[in-house]
Amino acid sequence: GPTWGTFTVGGAWLTTHLWEHYLFTLDENYLKEIYPVMKGCVEFFMDFLTPHPNGKWLITNPSTSPENPPKGPGYKYFFDEVTSMYYFTTICAGSSMDMQILTDLFGYYLEASKRLGLDFEFAKKVSEVKSKLVPPQIGKNGSLQEWADDLEQMEDKHRHFSHLYGIYPGNVISAKRTPQLVDPVKKVLDQRGDGGTGFSRAWKMGIWARLYDGNKANSIFKGYIKEQCYPSLFAKCFTPLQVDGSMGVTAGISEMLILSHETAIELLPALPDEWASGSFNGVCARGAFELKFSWKDKMLSDAEILSKAGQLCRIQAGQLKNVTSNGIKVKFTTYPDGTIGFMTKPGGIYKLSKA
Repeated sequence: GPTWGTFTVGGAWLTTHLWEHYLFTLDENYLKEIYPVMKGCVEFFMDFLTPHPNGKWLITNPSTSPENPPKGPGYKYFFDEVTSMYYFTTICAGSSMDMQILTDLFGYYLEASKRLGLDFEFAKKVSEVKSKLVPPQIGKNGSLQEWADDLEQMEDKHRHFSHLYGIYPGNVISAKRTPQLVDPVKKVLDQRGDGGTGFSRAWKMGIWARLYDGNKANSIFKGYIKEQCYPSLFAKCFTPLQVDGSMGVTAGISEMLILSHETAIELLPALPDEWASGSFNGVCARGAFELKFSWKDKMLSDAEILSKAGQLCRIQAGQLKNVTSNGIKVKFTTYPDGTIGFMTKPGGIYKLSKA
């Protein structure tokens, strides 16, 4: 219907997960298999995009920002015969979520094309179109805009905050790469509040983890357990069982303990004060690494890394600055940001300890 049926970029979002899977495995045969899907998705949106009236940008139209409508002429409650309920249309042009998903998709495709050495001429066209997608905009109230144009919202406490896709699970907005957008993101989160359905709270956990605020993420997690979680640990969507919240919370917890979406693996990036000691075993990271690590008094005690693809491992591991493999010291480089990097071999196991 006119409320949820215009999420054209849903397929693009699914396609980004194919690339994410590759990043965790670095299986080139898999990349060759999914490449035509990625290219086909890009081709569709290259054709679908249309000029914004300002003449500078390309936008999606029709579009939607699930599931919040802008406030303006024509946006009012009506009886929807499809859903048999009074609701409103969310149809718009150039939602921020659309732009962020396509920014990720086009960027991932360009990297896939480069790695496989395919379609260089087409990739040039994709790069040119990507540069015309609407970048994240800050509205007159200081918050991140939900639409290409600076429009008000009909529901300012909506459980969805689709325009924050770019920080999580996307990779368009970053506390490190785009620090100027951190406060506008936080303003959206503060406006929407910490409550909502199970999936909403899980999503907020992931965002606050990427903002490096573990105590805030933990506060939302505890609210989820108390108010939006069944004894079986399945999530609620107010009342009905909805498994996306269950899986989302586990993802949020993982993000609090390990990040790998930037240039390096980060251990304990958003550790809450209440989780002062613990361990995490068998977690995978981008770059085809599998880790287990433990901490005490909020400090890393040790870490072990299995390299599945033999790539450079760049990691932020606090005081763990000693690297060994089979009892032999491994040379590493220390970068200006405090991370260390060392080459690995496929199947190699690397232990990190205090120097």
